[in-house]
Amino acid sequence: MTHDELRAVLPPYAAGELEEEPAEVVRAHLATGCPDCLGALFRLPVGRPRSRWEAGLRRERRLAPATAVVLALALAALVGWTIRDLRQREAERRAESVRAAARLIEVETARAEAVARSDAFGRTLEAVRAEVAEARAAARGAAGERARLEAELAAAEARSGSLLRSIRRRDAEIDRLLGGAPERTLADLAAMPGFGVARLEPRTSDGARGHLLWHPARAAALLYAFGLPAAGRSYRVELELDDGRVQAGPAFAAGSDGEAILPIRLPVVGARLRGVTVVQDPGARPVLGARLGVQPAG
Repeated sequence: MTHDELRAVLPPYAAGELEEEPAEVVRAHLATGCPDCLGALFRLPVGRPRSRWEAGLRRERRLAPATAVVLALALAALVGWTIRDLRQREAERRAESVRAAARLIEVETARAEAVARSDAFGRTLEAVRAEVAEARAAARGAAGERARLEAELAAAEARSGSLLRSIRRRDAEIDRLLGGAPERTLADLAAMPGFGVARLEPRTSDGARGHLLWHPARAAALLYAFGLPAAGRSYRVELELDDGRVQAGPAFAAGSDGEAILPIRLPVVGARLRGVTVVQDPGARPVLGARLGVQPAG
């Protein structure tokens, strides 16, 4: 800006109507101490130049109504949004309260079920304990019964052993009797208390006769027959037992004089023998027989 141009803007500068940028140029020129410009300025009415704040204030005054409207609209929008947000939050809180109540109901239901299961388990446990106690008592009783049975079994085994030894002694005695000569067998049986003699009755007209020496407690007997037809004949003994069975006994042949002495080992003791029959083979024709219905007196 030239000196003349500066002199031209001094009046509006002094009146405070000059814009800020040219006013700065004028102030810078006056700061150089130009006497012409300073003298001209002092002769003019002096006013303070406008500042940026004053210019902005004037513009703000012109814009104040529009700003108020905008602010009111913004405030109304903010209030509406706030109300809607509060309502939404309230709805969410209510929904959360409903969900919490539902969860509380579920928890209470689960707790009630757990209590019921616990009670049922307690009852089951008590029943199991009672069963265990009964089982233990039964086991103790079974142990006592087992001990008693074992004692009885031991006693029975002892009795069985004694009986077996007695049977063996009897069998040995019978074997001794049957293994010896008929005369010795006859003498041994005759020496036993309680022996008996049964007559063998003829079953034919051949005139055969005989006797049976037996003992009710022995499983041995001695048969003596005479008058038997001897020429080429064979005989055998049939034993009738007390249960109705007929069991075959030993076979024998008569001597040249028609006599026979036969030791017989019985399948049972003599007390169970009900009959003896001597039959002739072949043909099983009865020759001699005797019925043994009662125990003989010795």
